[in-house]
Amino acid sequence: MKIFETHAHYDDSDYDEDRDQLISTMLSEEGPLDAIVNVGASLKGCEDSLSLASRYDRVYAAVGVHPEEVESLNPDKLKWIEKAVNTNKKVVAIGEIGLDYHYPEPGKDIQKYWFRQQLNIARKINKPVIIHSREACVDTLECMKQEHAGECG
Repeated sequence: MKIFETHAHYDDSDYDEDRDQLISTMLSEEGPLDAIVNVGASLKGCEDSLSLASRYDRVYAAVGVHPEEVESLNPDKLKWIEKAVNTNKKVVAIGEIGLDYHYPEPGKDIQKYWFRQQLNIARKINKPVIIHSREACVDTLECMKQEHAGECG
């Protein structure tokens, strides 16, 4: 039995020394994986995920900005995410997006704003989302309801 890895971060610097060998081995005939979704958590992580997806046939990308990184977002960067989803067939999801109230920063309001914006992209384009929610379950569900997550555009 092979495995479809749905949430990887092989763009992380921890893999700089052996990333190519690791991915090639995991996706080889003898390897355990059928496919990998590398999940963006920052804008750089999204770019790196797209790069990995372009280099490997069975590596796909999710693009989105993690709640800890949302202060880096602005309307132009959000448009970049939407364009990447619309133009790259290897982008299979929006993520990792959501809310994380474990630390006080970024503030809850800014997290909710950018979470909703990214949910809206996913709904319009009909892509699944990869959600990060820590100590924010009620607000996560409320944002999803407000943005009609689960309904296709």
